[in-house]
Amino acid sequence: MKYDDPRKEEMWVWFHENFAPPDECDPSMSAEHGYQYVCGGPYYVEEVLNTAFGEKFPQPLIKEVVNDVEAESHEWIVKQGYAL
Repeated sequence: MKYDDPRKEEMWVWFHENFAPPDECDPSMSAEHGYQYVCGGPYYVEEVLNTAFGEKFPQPLIKEVVNDVEAESHEWIVKQGYAL
């Protein structure tokens, strides 16, 4: 468990169950063009979590999780099996 607060843990777990860093789908990043996002994306943590949890949890709480997830990557792809 990453967080003591179950609301933060819920957001963290949900996000990581449904999204992955782009290198999991597009390992052929070029220095000139970055990732090609052949699996879709990029998706941004703040947009995704606000859409999914914005009506359920307060903004400052969401922002804390956003900051932690963005420490891993600023852009994400959707994992297979998750429907937007």
